Amino acid sequence: MTLATPDVLERLAAAPETFPGALLLTGSSDAALEQETRRLAARLLCPGDDPDLQCSSCRRVFAGLHPDFLPVVPEGVGQIRVDRIREALTFAAGQPYEAVRRVVAISRAERLGLEAANASLKSLEEPGRKLRWILSTTNPEALLPTVRSRTTAAALPVPGPEERRRAWAEQGFSDEDSRDLAAFAGEDVSDPAARLEEGRAARQALVAALEEGIGNRRVAALVLAAELAASRDEATSRLLAELLADAALAASAAPPAEALRHPAVAGRLAAVARRAEPEAWREAALLAADAPADNRKGNRRMHFEKVLLLLYAAGRRENVR
Repeated sequence: MTLATPDVLERLAAAPETFPGALLLTGSSDAALEQETRRLAARLLCPGDDPDLQCSSCRRVFAGLHPDFLPVVPEGVGQIRVDRIREALTFAAGQPYEAVRRVVAISRAERLGLEAANASLKSLEEPGRKLRWILSTTNPEALLPTVRSRTTAAALPVPGPEERRRAWAEQGFSDEDSRDLAAFAGEDVSDPAARLEEGRAARQALVAALEEGIGNRRVAALVLAAELAASRDEATSRLLAELLADAALAASAAPPAEALRHPAVAGRLAAVARRAEPEAWREAALLAADAPADNRKGNRRMHFEKVLLLLYAAGRRENVR
């Protein structure tokens, strides 16, 4: 089951008896997930009704000092070990110190090891009246199906491009850099300057591949573009879809710069966009945006190859060098 957020979650947190025994919170940012987890835990443990989260109990949850709140996080870059889950189960079995219930929060739950995940299953399925689990992850597909099936899923809203652009501008980046960072980077970036350089290099490579593959009818360039889109993070896959969408706009009209996600390469995209019908570009953009997870159910590289080869097949063949 997937809940709409944030309104539904807020209503449930305000009435803890209806809050899921085990909630799986998903989103695109570990920082945003952690903030929402603490907010929900504070609401669940608050002795009164303090939606502003300013009481002593709420402040201690955010500080990690509340005796009825246990955060479980991975150690370094490794998995969450079974020992930590056993500690959480012992904590969960105890009586609350000051609240009417306890909350266990597992951050980056995709890093639960097999033994740790299996140890948690019974409590996730039957947490009891005085316990709530909150698991959070940016990669829910990586969780064991047995864990997912025992939780109620809720997805945090994904910030739109304008919201992300404003966030980067508030950190002092120029308008051009903020626009590009909104396209290239998620919300958790330790080195924005490096991500900006990497994203611009990927954009140049993808545009060059479209010029060669669609403009000059060279299939090998499209295969390399598919490999690039599949081998990087989600932002690079999204970048390909955005470039195809900009090309679709350029193929049908002369769009204003504010309508484009990547005005820095608008001229080059407009030139190659003439080599296929607008509908072909739109279809390619939609397919690229719907890439499967790279698991048994789908292979991202093959998906992007299919997208680009369909576009190639729809391309015009005149004026090929």
